Amino acid sequence: MMEFDWTTFILEIVNFLVLVWILQRFLYRPMLSMLDARQQRIKDETERAEHLRLEAETLRQQYEERLADWSQRQETSRHELDAELARLRRSALETLQKSLADEEAKQRIRNQSSIDSREAALVREAAETAYAQAALILQRLASPQLTHRIAEIFLEDLSTLSESDQTALRKAAAMLIPASAIELVSAHPLPDQMASALSLALSQAAGQNLSFVFRVDPALIAGLRAVIGECQLHANLADELAFFRRQANHG
Repeated sequence: MMEFDWTTFILEIVNFLVLVWILQRFLYRPMLSMLDARQQRIKDETERAEHLRLEAETLRQQYEERLADWSQRQETSRHELDAELARLRRSALETLQKSLADEEAKQRIRNQSSIDSREAALVREAAETAYAQAALILQRLASPQLTHRIAEIFLEDLSTLSESDQTALRKAAAMLIPASAIELVSAHPLPDQMASALSLALSQAAGQNLSFVFRVDPALIAGLRAVIGECQLHANLADELAFFRRQANHG
């Protein structure tokens, strides 16, 4: 039968308490500290992860807001670009239409100018042809009798000169060099009586006695021409034809 030994029992208890103290001192406390530190790290990592998640959420929201804002601005810019392109197209179209209208107007003016020039050339050509034909006819009709008749008409016109024409004739005669002779050209030789009548009538119209030199020029066709200084008196068919030809060319 076993006997209870108090000494052994007490020693065992002391050993147990020493073991508990050793475990408490060198095992449980470091382990608990390590567990606490690990739990703290986990908590810190969790908080840090939560902070990062919140930052990420904030960044996502900012990104979405910026993306929405960028999309809005892009849409606005697109509308503005479409409007600007439409305005430029309208402006370019208006400019093109105006340019075409101006070119069409210029072309019409050029065509009309070409037509007018052609018509004027035809009129001048017709006038030249008519002048040549009329000259041929008048040359066939020209005769000393016709020149004599034209000289008679010239004398009648001298007697009925207007005050202004008579003043101009007298002014031209007054500017002549003294003793200079007035050349009176006729298409045919004038009888002495007609030459004297013409000299007298011209001197009376000029307001002074004039000296005349008579000369024959068949180019006048019929009639005569007197030049007193700056004043020229025409009464012949060649000058009349030339006058009508100039009127036709400038008409």
